[in-house]
Amino acid sequence: MAITYEGNTATLESVIYEDEVVSFRDFLQEKAPEEVHLDMSGCEDIHLAVIQLMMAYKKNYSFSYEFGEKVKLFQRVLEGFDISENYCN
Repeated sequence: MAITYEGNTATLESVIYEDEVVSFRDFLQEKAPEEVHLDMSGCEDIHLAVIQLMMAYKKNYSFSYEFGEKVKLFQRVLEGFDISENYCN
């Protein structure tokens, strides 16, 4: 597995494929409404479905993350996501 879980922290390593969606969704559902922290410092790429789960959680609950030194596209997407512009609830 490329995602490991410890407490309220999920660590994403290497490439996160679609087969991680269900376990990541279950993790977020279990932790809601608590703050979740994502360590993506070792992550190279993330499937869009996983990013969508992150954005949905961030819309409703407290969410923090850390990235590696090299800026990746998924980092720009997550940092640029403005919850005030998302009208889906």
